[in-house]
Amino acid sequence: MNRARLVYATALSAMIGWGLIAPQPAQAQLGLGSLIVTITFPADGSPVSGTVPVNASVSIIGSLTVSQVQFYRDGNLIGSDSAAPYSVSWNTTSTNNGSHTLTAVATDVLGVRWNSNPVTVTVSNGPPPDTTPPMVPTGLTASAVSSSQINLSWTASSDNVGVSGYRVYRNGTQIATTGATSFANTGLSPSTTYSYTVAAYDAAGNLSAQSSPASATTPAPPDTTPPAVTINQAAGQADPTSSS
Repeated sequence: MNRARLVYATALSAMIGWGLIAPQPAQAQLGLGSLIVTITFPADGSPVSGTVPVNASVSIIGSLTVSQVQFYRDGNLIGSDSAAPYSVSWNTTSTNNGSHTLTAVATDVLGVRWNSNPVTVTVSNGPPPDTTPPMVPTGLTASAVSSSQINLSWTASSDNVGVSGYRVYRNGTQIATTGATSFANTGLSPSTTYSYTVAAYDAAGNLSAQSSPASATTPAPPDTTPPAVTINQAAGQADPTSSS
């Protein structure tokens, strides 16, 4: 057996029989080359937020081929790509704000893994958007106080951030907004029944469902017409309204 075959057999025995003891020296001995893995984006020391691409390049020295490139954040797998240009998307909103380390690992056709130099980035995301609506208002009451006015009141709603105000609906149509937990609906018609609901909203525009309805009927208007005066004239008496 010549020297080249002896080196090949020794390296192959080390890889198969004993596990991958020293992969890169073994590859060099086999004359197959090496892989140089570089994270090209994001840049080391840069801030990131939202969803960003993580890109890597692989330079091949020799006759090796790349099986896949895996991307890690703090040692946790983000994703992998098996075709150049190698890239994955990273949703940074699922990661705590602060400093994090990215690495890329290329695996060649023999199963040998080649690591990139680490890249450190700073995740800086704002608070997540508020998508939670306030609780439904309760305790709505409606009271007719005149033939043209009905007063409403209800119990304040709660919200994970804070209630900004309330929308008032009459017979299914919004008629007003208010920051209070009461409302006076004026300009109504007498002897008419009105149905009301209210809904709470917050600063993000989240709107609760409408409350249970409350109804009231305006009374008839007061009678302001004086009664007519009737004078009965006795027989034989002069008409008191006539002139003499």
